[in-house]
Amino acid sequence: MKINTIEHSGLGHNELRYGYSPYRSLEKALEVLGLFATFPTLTVTEISKKLGYPKSTISGLLKTFSKYEIVEKGKDNAFRLGIKAFELGFRYLNGMEIHTVARLWAERFSKEEQEPVHLAIRRGTNIYIILDVQPPSSYMAILQTGMNIPAHSTALGKILMSQLSDKELEAFLETPLERLTGHTIVEPERLKAELKNVKKTGYAIDREESLNGLVCISAPIFQSDGRVIAAISISSMNLIGNDERIQTLINKIKAIANKISMDIGYQPVKTQPKIQNPGFKTQDSVSKIQD
Repeated sequence: MKINTIEHSGLGHNELRYGYSPYRSLEKALEVLGLFATFPTLTVTEISKKLGYPKSTISGLLKTFSKYEIVEKGKDNAFRLGIKAFELGFRYLNGMEIHTVARLWAERFSKEEQEPVHLAIRRGTNIYIILDVQPPSSYMAILQTGMNIPAHSTALGKILMSQLSDKELEAFLETPLERLTGHTIVEPERLKAELKNVKKTGYAIDREESLNGLVCISAPIFQSDGRVIAAISISSMNLIGNDERIQTLINKIKAIANKISMDIGYQPVKTQPKIQNPGFKTQDSVSKIQD
């Protein structure tokens, strides 16, 4: 008897839609791994539902990943990333010059201000924390290395989004913006205005937009060709209503970002001083000579 169901044919919804290919096994494996960037733990059933592949396919992939310690299975039968995934991520970060350079400045800044400092890059509609420096007095890390957060809800994300072209920003805004708190900016036109101001001033602030009570201040880090490669931020639960302190931190985070940028090869454009009325005397100077 011919069985023609998805479960028994070994083909999931995606295979039926795109057709079978010998490369699909690798693609499916990468799709499974990709889910762990958003969900810390996942069961076979959860992965199967999210991707539309049979449980037997998912189980086989996870068994192979487990063999090479890419994932590991917990007592609750849920899978999480394993030690090899951590090693790969660590090697990736160590290969980034900006990560090494920024850590030095971030540790110094965090210790001086007794507040957490973070470094982030953007991938799609999210930002990824690639450096988390906590002061000795910290009792809880709100953001940790490896976490990803909707870009529009953070100062770090606003810095990185402010560099998008009009076309790229329109594509970004095609997806409805998630509201994380009552302060999150989810109106496209309002966000556009905010990003325009961020690009003009060279810094961004999120006031309880990603987490109630948390204020974050961020500035861009430039690479040698003048493009923004990352963003650095300082955050605090003690800044609401303290505009003087916020302004002080704005100046400091911009200075730190500039130092990191120059350390990785960026050369700020020096503007020439304006010369008023070159080649002739002003009316005021003529009057003074006559007097």
